[in-house]
Amino acid sequence: MKPRALIIHGPIGCGKTQRALELAERARQSGYRVLGLVSIRVTDGGETTGYTGMDLASGAMFPLVKLSSLAEGEDWRKLGKWKYSFSETGFERANTILEDAAEALDDETIVVADEYGHIELLGMGIYRGVTRVAEALRRCGCLVVLCRTEKVDAVIDLLPREASVVVAEADKPDFWRSLRDWFN
Repeated sequence: MKPRALIIHGPIGCGKTQRALELAERARQSGYRVLGLVSIRVTDGGETTGYTGMDLASGAMFPLVKLSSLAEGEDWRKLGKWKYSFSETGFERANTILEDAAEALDDETIVVADEYGHIELLGMGIYRGVTRVAEALRRCGCLVVLCRTEKVDAVIDLLPREASVVVAEADKPDFWRSLRDWFN
């Protein structure tokens, strides 16, 4: 089967992660193994205070990002002018999840990577893991990458030429219709 990639994009809060979780459930129901991770938004009083990673194979949760004012301990790294700090342990775990998924990738496997963003453009965050899965995609399998709309071209540049690529906007009403043949 030809390797496939799906890029789910849109602005902050438009439902990219929810679409990925729905896709993971549909994929499992269709007989696929789902690996990788999603980043679950953490809020307090309507304000985003961070993101928690969720391993799609095990359901295990782990911290990834927090407001710098809430990040305590040596594990948290502040980058530039961003108001968030990043868990070195969390991102190492996220990259390991994606690297292990790359090793396991086959035609019955879908790997999800949420989210390819600002720090990935700098070669940090989940860049290492996404790159490894994109390389493995040359053999076979399916990769789903979530990103903001302005990052779509950067994600496409990571993908092998032989991959069939679908770009879908998360909040469009016809999202699922545009993917009706994607699992076949």
